[in-house]
Amino acid sequence: MKSLADIDPNFRLPSTIPDGMRFYEPYDPPFSLWGVAPNPRGVLCRLPESFLPGCSEGVQRLAYHLAGACVRFSTDADTLSVVWELTETANMPHFAPSGQSGMELFEETDAGTRQIKNLIPAMDNGHGCLTMQSTCFPLPGSLRHYVLYLPLYNGLRQLMLGFPADAHVSGGRVPKIAQPIVFYGSSITQGGCVSKAGSAYTTILCRKLDAAGLNLGFAGNGRGEASMAEYIASLSMRVFVLDYDHNAPDAEHLQKTHEPFFRTVRKAHPELPIVLLSKPDFDAHPDMNARRRSIIRATYERAVAEGDRHVVFVDGASLFGSTDRDMCTVDGTHPNDLGFFRMAEALYPVLRDLI
Repeated sequence: MKSLADIDPNFRLPSTIPDGMRFYEPYDPPFSLWGVAPNPRGVLCRLPESFLPGCSEGVQRLAYHLAGACVRFSTDADTLSVVWELTETANMPHFAPSGQSGMELFEETDAGTRQIKNLIPAMDNGHGCLTMQSTCFPLPGSLRHYVLYLPLYNGLRQLMLGFPADAHVSGGRVPKIAQPIVFYGSSITQGGCVSKAGSAYTTILCRKLDAAGLNLGFAGNGRGEASMAEYIASLSMRVFVLDYDHNAPDAEHLQKTHEPFFRTVRKAHPELPIVLLSKPDFDAHPDMNARRRSIIRATYERAVAEGDRHVVFVDGASLFGSTDRDMCTVDGTHPNDLGFFRMAEALYPVLRDLI
């Protein structure tokens, strides 16, 4: 346990934080970090930093955005203070700051989860988020398990959790499925443009399935590179969801990369359940998207014809449902909360049966 001064002598305790709180960094026990790669202490990144030089410039930046990453801990505290420093101001016009740069706390139990607090970032007079953020709020008290989801489209230079001096803090609950569901894909996979950190379809699915997750969605940069396929093939995972249709620049690129990507992962994991997913915003360009969907389906059909019994194809056009589809996105492409909820509801029985 460290005091705030021990962590950073130049850090000024915000006026919103009461006196007498004891602050911890989440990099050490009893806290556990999920959804980030093994890196030097204090580096929160979804990929190993040693892998980044071979990635596109976009992936090199977006890997530090913490979509799907979370901190687990248990405590009997009746108050929690959170102080965090964002790496970017994040001021996209179609994406709520609470989704880009906020965090969300849930209580975890064997019977499911419930939201405790949506941590909404403070704004800098319309110029984006303040990089320095803080909040303090009540907890239910008695020993409970918590998971704090980190920002979807922002990184953290620093994160500190403060508890009353007499509070007990211990290791968090381990999901029933501790081997992660790995998602690879686009800005939609990363969580754009949902309003809360815990409401991306990937995170909803992991909560419903009581599973760990690793979100490898990279906005505009999930392009199916061979190096990324090889990296993902090196991971231990329970299910793999291949969802980069949206970021393939054209059908020809998708044709060239999709099946090789799948086969790279399949070669390393002969019995791994793999879900092949096409884009959900089908309606904007139905002819073009039908062609792209047929490429993904062809990967599936060839695998099945060769005897693969652990691959599933999901038509993304079905994910927004059959009614009020226009209400599922903010811009015709990126899902809002309704869109992500419908995606999770449609994919849940598929993943449940695979697991």
